[in-house]
Amino acid sequence: MKHLKRIICTFLCFFAANTLFSQIPDYHSIHYKASATIEIDGQVFSGQLNFVNVIDSFLYMQLNVGIEAGRILLTPDNILFINRLQKNYYDGDYYFFEQLIDVDIDFFTIQAIFNNFPANVPEELLLTYEADEDSFFKTLLCEHEDYPINLKLEIKKVTFNDVPKVSAPVPKSFTRIEWDSASSAE
Repeated sequence: MKHLKRIICTFLCFFAANTLFSQIPDYHSIHYKASATIEIDGQVFSGQLNFVNVIDSFLYMQLNVGIEAGRILLTPDNILFINRLQKNYYDGDYYFFEQLIDVDIDFFTIQAIFNNFPANVPEELLLTYEADEDSFFKTLLCEHEDYPINLKLEIKKVTFNDVPKVSAPVPKSFTRIEWDSASSAE
């Protein structure tokens, strides 16, 4: 459960990071690729991040660190998180995030943060970012005040209004993460 909390924090830090779309034209979707460096308890992992957002529909993220580490698919009502490293998954509502890392967040808050719509960034997420000339963040450092995580992203490619094919199939051998009051006490 310890690593699961850190992976979820990393995803949330990433979502909370982007608040710089003021000069980007109207769009219904965005897709970008970024290099990611994640430091967890002094261990450093580097990889590639693939991100897709279709406004008011879904947010999708895939993290590769030499191999695929995980995928997350967020819709207004549901989270599907596939942890390929620990061979488990969660499929359910946002209560999971709220209880796992003590951040009150939902789909529309995450989307608003990502797209620079009016939103309140959860105070637990500490953000530092550097903009480039297009007002799209070039680099980002994100920390969670209660977990020893640092996330640094560098955008490599951005595409607007062209949605790539995304999928999040759960392998049959993976174990479902059940979330109830007993597991939240761990």
